[in-house]
Amino acid sequence: MGHTDINIKELIKQQLLEQLTAEEEKLLECEKIRYTEDEYELMVIEVLRGLGGQLPKGILQDWQPDVDAIIEKAKALKALKAEKEKVVKVQKEEKIYLAVSVAALLFFGLATLIYFALRQEVTYVLPAGNNSLHFANDGDIPSAESSCMLLVGKSTWIKVYPDHVGRIKQVGDLLISRTKEGVLKIERTAGNHETPTIANLEIYTEARQQCVLETEDGTRIRMNAQTWVRYPIKKRDIAYIDLIGEAYVSTSEKTFIVSTVKGKVTSTSSDFVIKSVKESTKIVLNNGKLDLYAYNLKKSKRLHSPRDLGVLMADWLDKSSVPKDTLFRMEDMNFEMAKMWTRKVRMYENIPLRAFVEEMSRWEGFTIKQWDCLPKNKFITTSVHYQSAKEEVYSAIKDAGVLLYEENGMLSFCPDDKKNKIAMTERRKHNE
Repeated sequence: MGHTDINIKELIKQQLLEQLTAEEEKLLECEKIRYTEDEYELMVIEVLRGLGGQLPKGILQDWQPDVDAIIEKAKALKALKAEKEKVVKVQKEEKIYLAVSVAALLFFGLATLIYFALRQEVTYVLPAGNNSLHFANDGDIPSAESSCMLLVGKSTWIKVYPDHVGRIKQVGDLLISRTKEGVLKIERTAGNHETPTIANLEIYTEARQQCVLETEDGTRIRMNAQTWVRYPIKKRDIAYIDLIGEAYVSTSEKTFIVSTVKGKVTSTSSDFVIKSVKESTKIVLNNGKLDLYAYNLKKSKRLHSPRDLGVLMADWLDKSSVPKDTLFRMEDMNFEMAKMWTRKVRMYENIPLRAFVEEMSRWEGFTIKQWDCLPKNKFITTSVHYQSAKEEVYSAIKDAGVLLYEENGMLSFCPDDKKNKIAMTERRKHNE
């Protein structure tokens, strides 16, 4: 059989459905090399969209949530807030949906999603395993494509392009360079250097950018789009960064600290995904151990097992109350899903629409006019290639049965805006 007679999409489909024979598996591997990685991944996405809900459940076929354990987690969560004040009694059902929502959704590291989940009833629980993820695991976005912006002086910005190799800038005794593999490397150098005009090196990724950074102690940090890292120019006894945004961190054998708005993470020989915004810090651990410390609470939580979740966030007992920080740990999160944004092919199966929109808005750079207008009980199943145009994202949302409109980078899900948009379009056509 010549390769022109082979339907590679049919082979991909059979592999997704776990129906390939050993001979067909070998045939698919032979055919795969005839395409570039991007071409092959786009075919996978096309097949996935065509399959819809046909994917096998695998080990999750008989999965059921442990309701008793969920109730216990909810009680523990409430006890944290009861240390400083007496709270009103909460019905048993509220405890259940609170714990289910937090356990299911927090591993996405999405602050707005958690804000939503703590206030609205969400009955969906995303499982801790997904046997379709091996396709997303074909690879991370290549570090060779890393790009970012560097603030190296009071008003001096340097744009680092993917084709930049070698020395970039000397700031004090910090040498910033880019390796052939695309890693932005920071090293200490001896000798007399010009006194820096700033206290910290600022590293920023724009929309549709990721940057792989290696610090002087050997820690690797993959920054997601629209993320800030502040690196101290003066050498410290313990290496640390300030982070606003989202990153995958793999630390060396030396102690490393990630400082956030609400607290700090202290780790050694570990790797984890972290999301840090004004309202919260959220971590999913893959390997090793770390401590999440809350500034306001003056206490910490130890994450010590793979797939542990650590959360530090502000919570409101009601709309009129003052927000109080809450610190807690949960087990058995989905690390691969938390790290999905690093992949060339991002696969989402029946996840809350709000989670998908926030993750895509960070990557694509569009903003949401009013988050409250997002449907609260909508879910989405789709696959997105990191190089796809944002119109692909809009199309996936529409395919999930959700209407939207976009204007000048602003996305709206509000019915009134849609009506006004249609009326404006009709008037414009009439005038023409």
